[in-house]
Amino acid sequence: MSDTPPISLSDVSYFFGRGALKKQILFGVGTDVSAGEIIILTGPSGSGKTTLLTLVGALRSAQEGSVKVLGQELNNAKERALIKIRRQIGYIFQSHNLLDSLTISQNVQMAMRFNKTKRGNTSKQIQDVLERVGLGEHINKYPSALSGGQKQRAGIARALVNKPSIVLADEPTASLDKQSGRDVVDLIQELAREDGTAVVLVTHDNRILDVADRILHLEDGHMKSLTEAVSEDTSRMLNLLSKHDPSSASYLASFAFALARVAFADNEVTEDERIAMQRILRDVAHLDPAEVNFIMELSMMQRLAQSQMAERASDGLGTDRTKHFVESLYEIARADGTVSPEEIDEIRAITAEFGIAHPE
Repeated sequence: MSDTPPISLSDVSYFFGRGALKKQILFGVGTDVSAGEIIILTGPSGSGKTTLLTLVGALRSAQEGSVKVLGQELNNAKERALIKIRRQIGYIFQSHNLLDSLTISQNVQMAMRFNKTKRGNTSKQIQDVLERVGLGEHINKYPSALSGGQKQRAGIARALVNKPSIVLADEPTASLDKQSGRDVVDLIQELAREDGTAVVLVTHDNRILDVADRILHLEDGHMKSLTEAVSEDTSRMLNLLSKHDPSSASYLASFAFALARVAFADNEVTEDERIAMQRILRDVAHLDPAEVNFIMELSMMQRLAQSQMAERASDGLGTDRTKHFVESLYEIARADGTVSPEEIDEIRAITAEFGIAHPE
């Protein structure tokens, strides 16, 4: 398998309009996405998420920087090369975009008709992919006979039938209820793992952040890591809490994060756990519902950011780095001339979170 990432972005900028109406949408965006990796792209409306998705999908070209997809540089590429790339990408949209006049099987078949690079038993491929998304018994039904979640699954089947190397999903859960949305992203995660497909998923739905291998945040066209985004939002959270109770703002922020740590302890946050968090924060902090939701979701993102940092650190630390890591913690503790029991307890907690055996 090639070590070249399926998606490689370097210093990508994009502009709408010309002359006095020219407006920059993306500013020097760069990242790589590996095979089998799921990237979730978050950010407010108008931040450039969908624009970035269309650049990766070879649907438009960046004016500056490099967009390499499956080893092909897309900027200034010829139309024939762009078409070849598009045929290796599966697109999942917020709306399923099924044709009402065709059965589910025929809708999926349409994707195969446009992809002339794939050959084989068409009927079997359609049957297999529909069974894979749980629609094997609905193969001859029309979209009007399916639920919203089933229609979205059919859209996913259409995107996956050609076994794409890349899947681009734009708000795939936006029109679904909680359970259907969860089923959809779990399915995307499963398929990414089994097929080694690179996935870029745009969402505003913080309930599905746990499926990501990495979370990137776009705001005003600038890309940030989840950690950077959370750091900025933490300041906003403290300012919000200070308006309600200046003396308890830090405690409330730590309290919310502690709740999130417990909820995330088994790597899955249930709806019941979310409701309990909302109730406790509302009762303790006396915040408006929208403020409670903001603080709760930020706390969840903080927990996820911490988990990702710990995982990357523990995976990347060799013997020398592990030793240096622990020695550095003790160097800070000794800086004031003594190492207190509280500092030792904190170092033990940190090394445990990073998967490092604490020296006795």
